[in-house]
Amino acid sequence: MQFVVEIISEEDFIARAKEAARSFLSFGSYLLRHADMNTSKRLYVTCVKEATELEDFLDDHGARNNKQWLFFGELVASIRNISSTAYLITHMLSRIKFYRLNATRSAAFIKDANKVLEFLYKALHALFSEALQEAERRGLTMPTSNITEESFQDSIVTRMLPQNIDTEGSPDIHGSVTRIATDFIAISNACRSILIEKKVSTSKIDPTLIPSKINEETLRNFESRMHNAQSMYDTYIQKTPFESENELLPQFRGHISITLHLLGVARELCHFFERHVVSIRHEASRKKISKLVPRDKIFNVIINFALYFYTQFLRDGHAIAEQLLKDFTVVETITVPVPQGLGFHLRPSTLVAKIVNHYGSKVTMLVNGREFDAGSVIDIMWAGGMIKKEGVSEVMFRGDKNAVRDLKILAEANYGEDTMGTATPLPPEIAYLRQD
Repeated sequence: MQFVVEIISEEDFIARAKEAARSFLSFGSYLLRHADMNTSKRLYVTCVKEATELEDFLDDHGARNNKQWLFFGELVASIRNISSTAYLITHMLSRIKFYRLNATRSAAFIKDANKVLEFLYKALHALFSEALQEAERRGLTMPTSNITEESFQDSIVTRMLPQNIDTEGSPDIHGSVTRIATDFIAISNACRSILIEKKVSTSKIDPTLIPSKINEETLRNFESRMHNAQSMYDTYIQKTPFESENELLPQFRGHISITLHLLGVARELCHFFERHVVSIRHEASRKKISKLVPRDKIFNVIINFALYFYTQFLRDGHAIAEQLLKDFTVVETITVPVPQGLGFHLRPSTLVAKIVNHYGSKVTMLVNGREFDAGSVIDIMWAGGMIKKEGVSEVMFRGDKNAVRDLKILAEANYGEDTMGTATPLPPEIAYLRQD
């Protein structure tokens, strides 16, 4: 099949755009007539749907590469960003009672979340008002709206089927818990650059913070990792008898969920900020949108709401994850030879520490009764000096069975090097060491 790009006239495009924009404009017209309407998840779901479908149509026709349609396209994309953010917040508010969060922190979050929703709803009004005016300037027909407020009222489920599905746990439930808890701790340790420990006056926030340190790319990376942790939990732990018997597990799931969604809020608004507020492209459109949605208010929501509460709930989740590791780690001990050739110099010491830190739980290396932290390269190399001096040929590792298993595999491969200290291929079971 041959792919052909056909250039159409702006008159032909208007005829197509009238139909494509009809539902979006109808929704916008309805929204503008309800300045004080109680917002709901269904309202924002509809808004996201309408904006996404129209944005796809405009992008498919290259509208944002056309001087006449550029601003309209930017407005539609901005509406999608803001409504997606509002949806995430309404979703968290609808689920927060199931997250089992700290009561004081939860109350503070609900109060601030409702204030943010008020701002976002006003922002949508400003954007839709401009979008409808721009649509008229571009020759689009304003359709008659027959939408009613009842269309967006959230329904409350009062009748549910009995829960009678097979709820057997996975064969290695302990391993699943430790794996997910370890991943959560790893994310917590890795995201220091985006943590906001206390709220800051907008006037005192470093204006270069976004996007120099906090940006869509960084947030998307952490969001993806947190989503993986949630998916693993739902696959191996959720709705098992094991979960119902341990009150920490549902709490842990709640903290994974709310931190995931708060990353989503920050990422959506960073995208809006970077693409439509501070982007060096399309200067005229950027200035117009900045007037409709003030940059300092977007900045404030990212820093003092999304990332501030992300930090608070992440800290609580980190503590729960550490407790789960203590409760569910299965401890084993192995005896393995020291590296042949150069002993525990930098490379083997680094690989040992990487395995330990990959799993996140404490592992100890024992040499003639003395204990060393196997997660510390410095500690292992310090032990290596003693091993060489005393002529020790074997050491012991004690800790999480998963880490100990991989340390045994590493030792059998002479810690990833030959007797001359040259790196050798690692077994596939621990290939992740070369990827870190």
